[in-house]
Amino acid sequence: MSVATTSASAAAPEITHADYMANTQRPAFDGLRAVGFLFVITAHVPVVPFFGLLQGWAAVWIFLVMSGYLIAMLLMREEQRFGRIAFGPFMVKRVARIVPAYYAAILIYFLACWLIEPAAGDYVSFTSRLPYFLGFLPEYADKVDFSIFTHSWTVGVEVKFYLLFPPLFFMLVKNANIRVAAAAIGAVLLTLQGSFIAQSYCALLCGALLAFVMERPDGYAFVARATRVPVIVPLLFVVALLALLAKVAVFPAIAFVATYWIAYAIIREAKVARVLTWQPLVYLGQRSYGAYLMHFLVIRLGYLIFGDSSAIGGLLTAAFCLAVTIPVAELMYRWIELPAIEYGRRLLAGKKA
Repeated sequence: MSVATTSASAAAPEITHADYMANTQRPAFDGLRAVGFLFVITAHVPVVPFFGLLQGWAAVWIFLVMSGYLIAMLLMREEQRFGRIAFGPFMVKRVARIVPAYYAAILIYFLACWLIEPAAGDYVSFTSRLPYFLGFLPEYADKVDFSIFTHSWTVGVEVKFYLLFPPLFFMLVKNANIRVAAAAIGAVLLTLQGSFIAQSYCALLCGALLAFVMERPDGYAFVARATRVPVIVPLLFVVALLALLAKVAVFPAIAFVATYWIAYAIIREAKVARVLTWQPLVYLGQRSYGAYLMHFLVIRLGYLIFGDSSAIGGLLTAAFCLAVTIPVAELMYRWIELPAIEYGRRLLAGKKA
């Protein structure tokens, strides 16, 4: 797609299916990642009363739905181009993207808990769970209470999804209708199972289901009609969701709102571009993986400095978290994430040669 065509489609009120199929870039996604990360910070500073109203923990579902959508969409495009998917190269890319930064974060957390005397309690709980963290099983590490690295559960869930989703939905199943049905049935069954981990996999499948549906002209037309509303409507969905979550955690509602926002950000790109393609948000979104991994340690340090018993201490901790986490994420992005991604590309290029 040419630059002129891309600019024209972005300025249009609705991205057409032809434009959608011609491009795999989703400009609003980095902004959504950044907003999700900012909400997550509020979830981990509950001492500020207003932060509790934001239900920031639910923002993780944006990451999960987005990940499920992107993986399914990119695999379909690969299949259309080559007639099949290459699972080995897919996993090489995923490993290069996730593993180096994840293990770097584990090392940093270990050293911080070991060297900072007030964090001695964190050192005990962290090292007792270390086999789970190192084995990419963090979602099973907390049997009784939480630890300083509990938030890494999302990495464990996504790794399992990367291992299982391509073989099950692309190598075993070739029919597009069966894929849609299997994703929908899987999402329903996981919802009925009811556990927190099952609900997180459901969110990933909701993203994949969205990708399956939008790839088809009739499915895309259905989603386009559903998103032909002013931007105030998806914003009201968020407000209603926050009101609901203040009373009870309804995971299907979270998955629905997250999926709707992903679809809206794709098809109604022009309506959200001014905010979600704002350069500071794009910058943070591109570094959100490292920021997410590191933010809880920085919050813990902030509590040691400012205290964890007052709203003022919480606000200072949140500000401290942003001031420290973003530069640390920048270093991880430049020194670990980008070099690892490039190494994965060179490795695959060498195999092709």
